[in-house]
Amino acid sequence: MSIFNRIFGIAIIYLLCTCNKNADNVETKTSVNPTPILKLENNQFYISGLTFSDSLKTVYLSRIETNVPQIIDSAIVKDKTFNFTGFISNPEEYIITTNLSDSPFRFLVDASKIEVFINQNVEKSASYSSTTIQKQYKSYRDSITAFRNKGVKLYYDLKGDFSSKKIEKLKLDRVKLFAERSRYTRDFIKSNPNSYLSVILLKNEIDAYGIKEIRTLFDNLSPDLKSIASVKTLDSVITEIETTDRNSKIIDIKVAETPSKKLEYRPKAYDFSGVSPYGETLSLQSIPKGKVILIDFWASWCGPCRATNPQLVTLYNKYHNQGLEIFSISEDKGTTEWINAIATDNLHWDYHIIDNNKSIAFRYGVESIPFKLLIDKNGNIASEKISGNALESRIKTLLAE
Repeated sequence: MSIFNRIFGIAIIYLLCTCNKNADNVETKTSVNPTPILKLENNQFYISGLTFSDSLKTVYLSRIETNVPQIIDSAIVKDKTFNFTGFISNPEEYIITTNLSDSPFRFLVDASKIEVFINQNVEKSASYSSTTIQKQYKSYRDSITAFRNKGVKLYYDLKGDFSSKKIEKLKLDRVKLFAERSRYTRDFIKSNPNSYLSVILLKNEIDAYGIKEIRTLFDNLSPDLKSIASVKTLDSVITEIETTDRNSKIIDIKVAETPSKKLEYRPKAYDFSGVSPYGETLSLQSIPKGKVILIDFWASWCGPCRATNPQLVTLYNKYHNQGLEIFSISEDKGTTEWINAIATDNLHWDYHIIDNNKSIAFRYGVESIPFKLLIDKNGNIASEKISGNALESRIKTLLAE
């Protein structure tokens, strides 16, 4: 029996006990939100939710669009249950957040009945559906979780030994682990050309692999998958990237020949330092000269920060080899939550510190997070409080200077 089925078994016993207790009272409550017997229409999904938490009052359902969650519905929790219903053309990853925390629970939604158990620690929630793609998704996510846990273990295996030898080994082990994780996803796509999950993963990894490999993986998909409208759209996106890639060299030559514009005023970036998850003291000067640096002020408990992390991962994968570095400065108080969030969100760059007493944030005028700023190749502040498409556009400009 799966862990999820055991959880729901416990839940049923709990609810039965609650009903028996009510039967002994003079006034018996009728269930406000009973689970209906459903016959789903074509392309319809039904999410049946359960929690043991008395504090959980509201649940928010978000669709992931261009790596950023967009809230599409909310539900009030009654008698520890809630539900969502809607229509969906093709399977997609959705996210659940709650009034307790902005920490996300990511799961797959397809045209089926999906049972969801929301844990007090939302990230450790569970979902179940009997469809083939749901089973594939669960197997894939279990493997990704195992990679994440290995990443966390690498930090804890130091056991307080922050010698240069141990730190260098940790860095090498992290690189190997991320490469192994990337290989696993690539192999899954290759081995499952008939599964729509392969399409979802291709969309997620489109900036993580080289465009030639993305094209090869896409071309390996079955003709039936390629006939679906959303997959044709993905093909168009890949083609556009291929075209842009071919034209980039011509554009670079034209930019080089264009007379330089009047330089804008850019103040010198303040230096700072802090301790990394593996006990190494890092500062802004730790990053080699000549890099474009994205400084990200964030925290594990900050929902909007966590929502932008997928974009940061995409930017890093896309531009790191061109000279981009990311320096993450956390406002976390607890090391455990911080390290878990780094591993969970796959923030696999080397530069992470905690901003004790918000002294770094104060120097940079950070009043709220997330807060992102860019430092040019000369160590000057080029942009502040920048996000979204403007962030990527500015990075490309700074890298070209």
